[in-house]
Amino acid sequence: MSIEKGQTLLGCHRPLHKERPTNGCGFHVSPVSRVKYQVNKSTTHGTCINSTSSQKTLSLEAAVDMRSSVILLIILGVISGGIHGANVLPDSVTAVVGGTVTFTTTVTPPQTPFLVVTWSFTNAHDATSNVITSSQAHNATAPAYTDRIRLFRSTGSLELSGLTVSDTGVYKVALIPDGAAQEKGSCRLLVHVPVTNVTVTASNTEVLEFTSVRLSCSSSGSSLSFLWLNGSSEVTASDRVQLTDGGSALTIQHVTRYDRGPFRCHVTNPVSNGTSDPVNLLIILGPENTTLTMSPLQEYYAEGSDISLTCSAVSGPAAHFLWFVNGHRLTDTGAELTLKNIQMSQSGNYTCLAVNNRTMRNQTSHTAVVTVLTSHISNVVITPNTTDLSEFSSSVSLSCSSSGSFPSFLWLNDTSQVTASDRVLLSDGGATLTIVRVTRYDQGPYQCHVFNNFSNSTSEPLKLSISFGPENINLKLFPSQQFYEEGSNVTLICSAVSRPGALYHWFLNGDELPYSGAELRLMNIEESHSGNYSCQAFNNKTMRHETSQPSALSVLVQVSDVVVTSNTTEVLEFTSVRLSCSSSGSSLSFLWFNGSSEVTASDRVQLTDGGSALTIHHVTRYDRGPFRCNVSNGVSDGISKSLRLVVKYGPDHVTIIGPKSVPAGDLMILYCSTESVPAANFTWLFRGKPTYGHEVVHIIQSSQNSDSGTYTCTAENTVTGRSHTTHHEFTVTDSSDCGCSSAAGLALVITAGVCLIIAVVTGISACVLVRGKRVNSNYPLHQQEKKTVEGKHSDVYKITGTLRNNVSR
Repeated sequence: MSIEKGQTLLGCHRPLHKERPTNGCGFHVSPVSRVKYQVNKSTTHGTCINSTSSQKTLSLEAAVDMRSSVILLIILGVISGGIHGANVLPDSVTAVVGGTVTFTTTVTPPQTPFLVVTWSFTNAHDATSNVITSSQAHNATAPAYTDRIRLFRSTGSLELSGLTVSDTGVYKVALIPDGAAQEKGSCRLLVHVPVTNVTVTASNTEVLEFTSVRLSCSSSGSSLSFLWLNGSSEVTASDRVQLTDGGSALTIQHVTRYDRGPFRCHVTNPVSNGTSDPVNLLIILGPENTTLTMSPLQEYYAEGSDISLTCSAVSGPAAHFLWFVNGHRLTDTGAELTLKNIQMSQSGNYTCLAVNNRTMRNQTSHTAVVTVLTSHISNVVITPNTTDLSEFSSSVSLSCSSSGSFPSFLWLNDTSQVTASDRVLLSDGGATLTIVRVTRYDQGPYQCHVFNNFSNSTSEPLKLSISFGPENINLKLFPSQQFYEEGSNVTLICSAVSRPGALYHWFLNGDELPYSGAELRLMNIEESHSGNYSCQAFNNKTMRHETSQPSALSVLVQVSDVVVTSNTTEVLEFTSVRLSCSSSGSSLSFLWFNGSSEVTASDRVQLTDGGSALTIHHVTRYDRGPFRCNVSNGVSDGISKSLRLVVKYGPDHVTIIGPKSVPAGDLMILYCSTESVPAANFTWLFRGKPTYGHEVVHIIQSSQNSDSGTYTCTAENTVTGRSHTTHHEFTVTDSSDCGCSSAAGLALVITAGVCLIIAVVTGISACVLVRGKRVNSNYPLHQQEKKTVEGKHSDVYKITGTLRNNVSR
């Protein structure tokens, strides 16, 4: 804590008890005597100045320890002052990921600064943590908020930047004034991910009329709402239109020709919105309403003139057209039949036939009569008064001249007739066309059609050059992705609607770059190339410019050197262990694996430090591993080497395996089985007294009646400090009662040996099965392994200990 000369420290008061301290400043409850703490910059000590006592010297270290006075003041404020101002904050605030939000209190700044200002945060799991506790002498900021917050002590307001989704929750403030009641407030912050990547996909873009189609909308972001548009109209649910999956899916039943679109999906949340590219449907239908039109449309046509017959039909896909004159098929096909330099012999009744190869239907148009007469109109020419025009600021006059008598004039813009309006004037009997305040759509091409009762002629097309823009500027990155790897190449392309073509300039984080042109290529990019890129389009004809929205370029360093370390590799069962994962790279995400299974958090498994630390509480024997750590970012990933744990446990499930009785003189083998790591030590008792040997197997070569009784096996694990005891009753019978031959005794020995071998093999199998277990959030602390044999389950017991050939009686 730095202390300036003359600065007042909160917490310098008289002591509560009668005896005054030998150094430093004490405290008293009431009245509070305000004390100033002054620092002589030439020394390392400060002075606590009391209005009723002499100055006392105080070291800087003692002044730092005085922060404990803040706790006392908070307690005093709660006990003596009461609580007021519960509504000093708004109920809620909405913000966007990566943005900044300010919690502004309604408190009027007091004449004397607040003694204490405390902010806390409660997340979605009701876990509360401190944000900042500020007194006049010290600020205590939680590590998670370092460099992210700004406190306005005069009002207690707080600014929080670099927002993430995890910042969503309730923020509470407590204000302790000097000599007044404590004030509190709370505000809920909702942080949303902005809407991006809005995309529409269709189950089929070619749909037979009166069938069904489904459109699906996908988008990145949080708290999404979906709105469908057909052209500029909103699509709403009806008996034919269904909106499902929260509005992201649009299903149209009994599709008609008017359902072709374009369809767009508009996605919104409280902080942003986005609209998909349009999707058009091809409705398979027709042909219907087959129509034949002629251009120019006249009662008579002069020899040598040109006639265009156009056939149209409502059809999806577009129909194919065949032409007929007087019922005879012509060789011409296509939607347009052009008659060049027509002669009188070409007069007749013309029809067209529309054919749809998908529906296998056809339809014939009405008849168009062409009558050709001798021509007199010729040399039709259009003359403009100017060709240099700017949108909305220029006007133009077009004059039409021709040879021939009794001419009539008709103006065409492309194939549409030009008629008079508030912007379009026809004068000189229709020979002059004037357009006021031209727009880009007035560019033409224009033609002047001159005709009389016997002939007609049309001028060559004239196209106007109209300058406009720039507008609708658009900046795209190729390839388009969220993150880019160091060393890769990125191309930025800027486009704008402009005539003549716009000139382009480039900017990075608002600073102009020394590049021009519609394309900016970044080769072998580095992390320093990250930032917000924008482009500016300039039209040197209209003298207008427009700047694009910035596009973010994030360059990441590749993941490398992934290493897993553990605080210990040998752990007692039901204790804890912590594994840590370290890696080089940027914007890292961590994923843990136990074998091939992902490790997820639970009440026993904790993932901390951004997922790089894995802590397992109450470790069980099935938590051996192998553990691996997979580290990734947007451009690469890496995985560590395997790490295995040695889990020490047992002894458990101690059991004596052996016969209940054998004839006198026969071999007797008792085997003590248990589960233990490390291997257990064994102690045998017969009738409560120690026998020879401490082995897993107790063998009597020739059983006698005196060998009948209770055998006790005690298994002990010297590492876990645990032991377990079991008992076995054994009886030696009179061999004469058996009536068995020596062959029966031999068979018993062989059977006992086979049992011992099976027990050992079973123990090895159980060990292998145990190594196959994995850590997850669901398995219990104690678990018995099962082995499936021919569709049935049988218990498999782990066998520990060492088999030796010692014989004990």
